[in-house]
Amino acid sequence: MATRFYLRPVRRVFDDTRHHAVRRTWGVRLGPQPVMGHEIVLRSPRFGDAEQWRRVRTRERERIEPWWASSPLTWEERHADAQWASDLLQARREARAGRALPLVVEIDGQLAGQCSLEWIAPHTSTAEMGIWMDSRWARRGLSPVAAAMMVDYAVFDLGLHRLIAPIGAGNAAAIAGARKLGMRFEGTMSGFLDVGGVRRDHQLWALTREGIPAGGLAAAMLQSAMDRGPACDADLSGRPPVVRRHVSRRTGD
Repeated sequence: MATRFYLRPVRRVFDDTRHHAVRRTWGVRLGPQPVMGHEIVLRSPRFGDAEQWRRVRTRERERIEPWWASSPLTWEERHADAQWASDLLQARREARAGRALPLVVEIDGQLAGQCSLEWIAPHTSTAEMGIWMDSRWARRGLSPVAAAMMVDYAVFDLGLHRLIAPIGAGNAAAIAGARKLGMRFEGTMSGFLDVGGVRRDHQLWALTREGIPAGGLAAAMLQSAMDRGPACDADLSGRPPVVRRHVSRRTGD
C-alpha cells in the first residue's frame, strides 16, 4: 500500500506527459500543402511573426475589428510588439496545457492569417475553432483548405469529435466559410459576445467527426477548388488532389 502511495505522483506525471504528447498542441507544423500554384503551411506562432502579423492586421482592420472581441486598448495598442509577445506567451501556456491549438497560416512563406482551437475539452472531445485570413488571398480556394487542414488535424491527430464556431450574426463571409466546411447551423445565441464595441448575437455552427469525408476535409476542399478552376495557375493535370498531412514538432519558442 505504501509503495502504491508513493508511486502515485510519479504515475501521474507520466500519464500527464503521455497525454500531452499524444495531443500535440504546441510545436506543430502542418504542410506544406500545394494549392492552386501556392503553398500553405500551418504552424505554431513565433515571436518573430510580430512584424508581419501587425502589418496584415493593420491593413485588414476595417474588415476584422467589427467581429473581433472588444478591448479597452486601441487597435494600435493591441498590435504592438509587446502585446504580440504577451499574447504568444499566453497561447503557449494554453497549448502546452493541452487547452488550445494556436496556429498561424503561411502562404508562400508569408504570414496570411491565424487559425486556432480553444477551449479544448478532452472529456467531451470538443473544441471551439476560429480563423481569419488576409483578404488579399480571398476567392482563391486557399482559406477553406487552410481551415480544413486544421480540422483534419483536430479530428485525426487530436482525436476530437465535435468542433464549434460562434459567428457574429451578419458576418456573411464567416458564415459562408462555415458552410463550405460542411458546418451546420444549430441556433442563435442572444447577446453572446461583445465584439467591435457592441454586444452581438452569435450564430452557433458545428461540425462533427461524422461530417468529415473518409479522405479528410482538406482533400475535399482541394477537389472543390480544382473543380472551380478559378485561376490560370490552377493544376489542370487531372490528377486527384494530394493532401500532405505532414506533421512535425520543433523546439524553440
